[in-house]
Amino acid sequence: MNGIKIAAIIPARMGSSRYPGKPLINIEGLPMIEHVRRRALLCSGFSNVVVATCDTEIRDAVELYGGHVIMTSNKHIMASDRVAEAMAGLDCTHVVNVQGDEILVLPEDLSEMINAISDSPDLQFWNATAPIEFKEELSDLSIVKCVLSSQKKILYCARDFSSLNLGEEFQPIHKILGVLAYRRDALLKYSGLPRTPLEMSQSIDQSRIVENDLVLNSVQFSSGSPGINEPREEEIVRKILISNPRQKTIIKETLNSHEK
Repeated sequence: MNGIKIAAIIPARMGSSRYPGKPLINIEGLPMIEHVRRRALLCSGFSNVVVATCDTEIRDAVELYGGHVIMTSNKHIMASDRVAEAMAGLDCTHVVNVQGDEILVLPEDLSEMINAISDSPDLQFWNATAPIEFKEELSDLSIVKCVLSSQKKILYCARDFSSLNLGEEFQPIHKILGVLAYRRDALLKYSGLPRTPLEMSQSIDQSRIVENDLVLNSVQFSSGSPGINEPREEEIVRKILISNPRQKTIIKETLNSHEK
């Protein structure tokens, strides 16, 4: 890809405020973080797939299956800062941050992100998005949402848009998914910026980008399936894994995967 090297970095930590220890919850015999890592490996466009963590429990679990782990500081509040530290030791031009709770992410959607980067490698930031499907999602605080411009730029991010009367198509609000990509120098710039008011208020990495007048480009994924941010979402994800035909196929591939 003309010298482009895109690494996938999966940040994870045990100290989640909403669901402590969630990276290691057992799903079909594997910890969640390992499911995410194997799904990233099913996408052939990454030069590296690594887990970034500050917790030895996560390191040990991933290394048990032959995965590559980079230990990072335990001082990071935002995932993007952890990803920036981990990137320093990798040979790459771009990074895709695949959040460790995105257990339903599809390899073909990750390929869409790789294609977006490859088509316009000089852009700085990209984020996966998906349409709002149900009115209840507008008020669900575990789902980050955004406002999209007519040119598919992300203008604003928040957790609650329930006060808006948007009609049945919910435009221009979309879901923000836990797949955020950066050009290498842009991620270094991001990690050097002070935390911003909206970022701190709602714990949304993307707000630091848009609050500093940096362009965050939307990449629409085919699926806006939930991650596991809270205990209540675990049961939802488990049901999707056994009922959705594509997810059933992927879970079989990941369980049978021995790729390192």
